[in-house]
Amino acid sequence: MKLSTFGLSGLIGNARLPILRAGIGRPSLLLQVRSLHNGKTSFERQLAAMLQNRTIMRQVRWQHSNASKPSTTLTSEEQNSSSWKDIKRLFQLARPESKSMFFALVLIILSSSVSMLVPGVIGKLMDVAKEDGTSSSEADGKRGDATDKTDGSTAADTDSEKLILGLTLPQFYGGLFSLFVVGAAANMGRIVILKVTGEKLVARLRTRTLKAALQQDASFLDNNKVGDLISRLSSDASIVSKSLTQNMSDGTRSLIQGFVGFGMMSYISWKLTCVMMLLAPPLAVMALVYGRKIRNLSRTLQASVGGLTKAAEEQLSATRTIQAYGGEKQAIRHYAKEVRQVYQVGLKEALTSGGFFGLTGLVGNSAVLALLLTGTSMISTGAMTVGDLSSFMIYAVYTGSSLFGMSSFYSELMKGAGAAARVFELNDRKPAIHPTKGRDPVSLARKPVEFKKVHFAYPTRRQHVIFEDLSLRIDPGEHVCIVGPSGGGKSTVASLLLRFYDVDAGAILIGGQNIADFNLRKYRRLVGIVQQEPMLFNGTILENILYTVPQRLLNEEDGRVARAIGQANCSAFLSSFPDGLQTMVGPRGTQLSGGQKQRIALARAFLLDPDLLILDEATSALDSRSEEVIARTLHSRTTRGKTTISIAHRVSTIQHSTRVIVLGRNGGVVETGTFDELASNTDSQLNKLLRKEEEPVQPGEITNAPHRPEGSDQRPEGPSDGAATFELAPVTKA
Repeated sequence: MKLSTFGLSGLIGNARLPILRAGIGRPSLLLQVRSLHNGKTSFERQLAAMLQNRTIMRQVRWQHSNASKPSTTLTSEEQNSSSWKDIKRLFQLARPESKSMFFALVLIILSSSVSMLVPGVIGKLMDVAKEDGTSSSEADGKRGDATDKTDGSTAADTDSEKLILGLTLPQFYGGLFSLFVVGAAANMGRIVILKVTGEKLVARLRTRTLKAALQQDASFLDNNKVGDLISRLSSDASIVSKSLTQNMSDGTRSLIQGFVGFGMMSYISWKLTCVMMLLAPPLAVMALVYGRKIRNLSRTLQASVGGLTKAAEEQLSATRTIQAYGGEKQAIRHYAKEVRQVYQVGLKEALTSGGFFGLTGLVGNSAVLALLLTGTSMISTGAMTVGDLSSFMIYAVYTGSSLFGMSSFYSELMKGAGAAARVFELNDRKPAIHPTKGRDPVSLARKPVEFKKVHFAYPTRRQHVIFEDLSLRIDPGEHVCIVGPSGGGKSTVASLLLRFYDVDAGAILIGGQNIADFNLRKYRRLVGIVQQEPMLFNGTILENILYTVPQRLLNEEDGRVARAIGQANCSAFLSSFPDGLQTMVGPRGTQLSGGQKQRIALARAFLLDPDLLILDEATSALDSRSEEVIARTLHSRTTRGKTTISIAHRVSTIQHSTRVIVLGRNGGVVETGTFDELASNTDSQLNKLLRKEEEPVQPGEITNAPHRPEGSDQRPEGPSDGAATFELAPVTKA
């Protein structure tokens, strides 16, 4: 449990809140909340009332996210949505593979035709065997009368009686074996083609889904967890692919066998065929009901699996935190709860499927019993032969199996439609901020940045206004440091500048142009960002430094990469690694310390050398030596007319800026000026933020690094770029 989620100790002041244990129950929490009512300030009473709210109580649990947990129960609109529309879109996905699908269809027809020959052949052989037995009996009874016939004529008669379809027995069996070989080859080709086609479909679908996810705005990612998106990319896409390939193959095969079997049964005996078709109406009704039910269950199941994947991703990502706090049991209980939800939906699906296939099996067996009773009576009256009945029964089994296969095909198709609905939901969502529409900003060099009467609140917390009439201006070449209390909107400034969100009112201008009119992707390529906890990819240090760096920068023979590494002071720790730049950073950079990750991210930003650089607590984990090197590098950017916006709490970072902007809790600028000006004023808001034990901060007391007065041409000693260079061989982009 994290008290830092609310910052209770800081908010309540001198009031003491007992330590909340991991297993605290609601009665204990309410008892502690009631004790807060005895406080004298209205804020304490307001906080107590907030804590009594059920929703806020759930936020105390460390697993809770800011966004409300999506429900896995389908709404009535989702349940009644057109499944045929989703099925149509399923087939449209397979349109690029239409030639392969058509060839597979030809092979299915060929292999099914060979299979449907078997019942007719069996019936013919049985009739021939019966005729041979009858002829032998008659020959034995008339042996005395046939003594005048020669042995040659008898042998000729025997050979003529053994012809099947005009072929001798060796010819007949040889031809039948050849047909079976052709059928086996066609079946093998069908499986290979559909397997390859399925892999192509799932690859295309996953690529489109990931592309759609990466194009979404930040508000979408605030409401959809990574685990659920991974579920859509993996399991949902696989189900869709299976329903379009293997399921379509089985359905087509069942359809062909059903039509051929029905035709052959009608040819043999239309009376028995009518008896057989009595099971079609109940099967069709049950299939329709079952298909609709299984579609909704499939969609609910996939949503539950998405929640399960999300929970697993959260728990595994926070493994060290869980182990540090001894929260393994709590994490397992949280995951087990998600597992039980998946189990409950799976149980409903199992009961539904079991009931459907049990009833269809009963209907089929009843039809076979009726066929046997009718067929035996027809044999006794001479209306059909034993071979015909045998062929008919085998065709009936084939046809019945095809009907069951069609019902299974329909149910699997509905499962695919349910999974596809989740995938299409993501693919169809239009981002509120389109990534490629708008004008090309071309360059941000020598252009001022201006927030003009900006109003903003996060989409997930509309009741909490971050900025209200925020106005500020940053001139070209300034290194501005934005400071303020926690929750005052400092990081929000960076998010708005990168246009992760659009402002509710007002405008953000760069060079007098609204950034909302820019092509977002081209605009972001001109802006650099380094965050407090930079995300590194599972690769080498060099690959992370060169991430998104244009090839033209790497082709320049001026040691640009080595210089950027030196400017970020990465050489200090790279020399201690045996593999140097080829050292693997691990998943999310887990093999590196926080300061090393920050320096790698800074090296990437310095290599890009953007005209506008945003540092969001980017030096919070650095030592004083590294911070001094970074300060020199940022100073060199200022002398070249490049703009830098730093967000910081540390005095050593704030003092190196050319101007400080202090934000207040009301979402506006409360004061601005140089560090010396604000620090020398004991009543300044900056002093109140930095004050320790009620003593004002004096400019001369901060001696971490020499401060350069604004406008001075004096520069710190050292290389021209403010950092030691790092020797590096010529680099090509990975």
